[in-house]
Amino acid sequence: MTRLGRQERRGHRLTMPVARVSSRFQIVVPKTLRDKFGIKAGTRFLVTEKDGSIVCTPGPDDPISYLCGVFEDGPSMTQELLEERRRDLEHE
Repeated sequence: MTRLGRQERRGHRLTMPVARVSSRFQIVVPKTLRDKFGIKAGTRFLVTEKDGSIVCTPGPDDPISYLCGVFEDGPSMTQELLEERRRDLEHE
């Protein structure tokens, strides 16, 4: 028996939003979660797998702005390209 079943048998009331997959493999996000996370029609989700579960995370409205600066702390690609070009010119 699942853990949920044991808790229900003891008289505990659990409220957990449930979604069902349609024949077209669509899932309706429960209203309580849509309201909580500001999900509207057309919202894109990042769908990943973690520890045997499917994780749906609302994606950013503007992916370009969201990713801007993501490599800020890493090496400069511009600097790498300039150095590579300098080496190429030396060999010509």
